[in-house]
Amino acid sequence: MKEIKAYIRPDKIDSVIHELEIAGSKGMTVIDVSTIGNWADPDNSKVSIAYCEKYCRNIKLELICSNNDLEKFVNIILEKAHTGRKGDGKIFVSDVSDAISIRTKQHGIHAL
Repeated sequence: MKEIKAYIRPDKIDSVIHELEIAGSKGMTVIDVSTIGNWADPDNSKVSIAYCEKYCRNIKLELICSNNDLEKFVNIILEKAHTGRKGDGKIFVSDVSDAISIRTKQHGIHAL
């Protein structure tokens, strides 16, 4: 299993989520975050330039998927979140050794 963490523009989150659901994502976590560093896009921010040069609002999307779905889900995020402007975001992929459903007590991919 894999974990995908994607930091994307707030105005792109609806289309990303919609396409991931159509593609079969079992669920995801969506969190408002402030990013720090070169990820900011001061030209398109609704806050002061001084603030946005250091901090910028993004959406963090987290999901766990099978190894087989990884490339499909990453490609959806790349396609739907891309604008070509500075601040489009980042995607990180990590290995997940296990998942456990508290309700059903199932392990692995069946827990998703």
